[in-house]
This record gives sequence, C-alpha cells and structure tokens, in this order.
Amino acid sequence: MGKGTVLSTNTFNKLVIDIQALINQGRERAKSAANLEIIRTYWAVGSRIESEGLTENAGYGDAVMDKLADALSVDRSTLVRCVQFVRAYPKGVPETDLNWSHIRLLLTVADAKERAYYQERAEKEHWTRDQLAKAINAEVVSTPGGKPSKKLKRPEGGPFIYRAEVLKVSDGDSVTVRLDLGFQVLKDQRIRLAGVDTPPLKEDGGQEALEYVQTQMAKAKIVTIRTIKVDIYGRYVGHVFYSFNENDDWEKVFAKGFWLNQELLDRGLARII
Repeated sequence: MGKGTVLSTNTFNKLVIDIQALINQGRERAKSAANLEIIRTYWAVGSRIESEGLTENAGYGDAVMDKLADALSVDRSTLVRCVQFVRAYPKGVPETDLNWSHIRLLLTVADAKERAYYQERAEKEHWTRDQLAKAINAEVVSTPGGKPSKKLKRPEGGPFIYRAEVLKVSDGDSVTVRLDLGFQVLKDQRIRLAGVDTPPLKEDGGQEALEYVQTQMAKAKIVTIRTIKVDIYGRYVGHVFYSFNENDDWEKVFAKGFWLNQELLDRGLARII
C-alpha cells in the first residue's frame, strides 16, 4: 500500500493480529533464552561447588554450604539443588525447553532412565510443573518398567506421639506446635516435616506449599505429631496427622487421619528426601 492509504476494518484487524503474534513470539523467545541462561547458571554454580569435593567430608561440607549460603544471601537448598543438578547431568546442561521448576522436580527422580523418561514426556506433551509433579508422584507411574513411584512409609506406633496445637506455619515443611506431653505439661516446639522438602518461599512452589499447609492446619480440629529424631538445628523431625472432626481421638487421627507429609508429595508441593 502506498502513502495515505486508508485501511479497511478487516485490514486493520489483520494488522493488529499479525503484530500481536510477532510480539508474543518475541516474548516467548526472550523467555526461553532467559530460562536457558538460568539453567546454565545453576549448573555452573553446582559444578563449581562440586569441584571443591565438599561432600567427601559431610560435616565440613555442610558447614561450608551454610556459610556459603549466608555469604551469597541465597537459600542453602538452592545451592544443594545446584549440586544435585550437576550430579544428575554430569555431561552438561540438558538440551530442553523445560524451566528450572521442572528441572527441580526431575532431580527428585533418582533413577537416570526414569528421569529421562519424565523429561521426554514433559517436553513432548508440554506439561506444566503441576502436571509433571502429578506424574512423578502418581501411586503407579507409567514408566518403562511399570515401577511404583516412591511413597513415604506411614509410621506405626512408638512412644513419641503427641496431641498438638499448631501455632505457626513457617514454610511448607516447618511448623511450630504446642505439644501436649501429658500430666498437664505443654511444650512449644518447631517441627521439620520428615521425609519431604518444599521449595524456599522465594522459589517457585514455595508460597503455594506454605499456603496449603496454612489452610489445612487452620481447618484441622485435631492434630497429632509423631516425632522420630532431633536435627542439627534442634528441631524435632516428624510426621503431622490431622482431622477435621473434633470428635476424633488422637490415636484414630494417627492411624487413619490425613497425613500432611504425604499430601505435600501427592500434590507436587514437595520432593522426597
């Protein structure tokens, strides 16, 4: 068209559609490029940490990782995942359109062949993070070997079972509770959920995990805690069971109630550790 041409309504609408498509394509290319750089950065960080051989001395390595996280003002779990990334993909950054939230989930799959299977399906079927999480955490996954996915083993009995009141939810895998120790003795204690790890609050999925735990604990009428040990930070590590029925007794809740640790896995909000 020459100068001064008056566009018809249809021509103008077509122009808008074409330009919008170009803008969207450009945004997607920029997003893909940024995602690739993020993944490359995490792999490089993990490779640099791994080169120091810190894990050969577990105690010393843990201390250094803590100091490193403080010095860099990043979550320790992010650095740990970077190292896990390098170990899972020792030959270099995988060629994939998946983002870091997908990669984090793939790192929870220990078997390399299974991990490759999930990666391929996620890429071909354009799975969201939640779809990938549901596939990995399905009770029976459609892996080449038909092997059931990992599940936590529900605790049985033991002396360290307490009725509790939830006072605060710090993040997806940490809660502060008031334990009823019996004989009218109460103790406020922070509990780290056993067997699971949720993303830090500033990472993808972290806020979602926090909100889920907050919602469930706010609605719970009976909460029972089964502790198994004390970690290096002085927190009890344990399992949280709950019921919405205020008439349930704590023993019934422990045996048959909702199990928060496993629910976080089932919903793709945590990984097994």
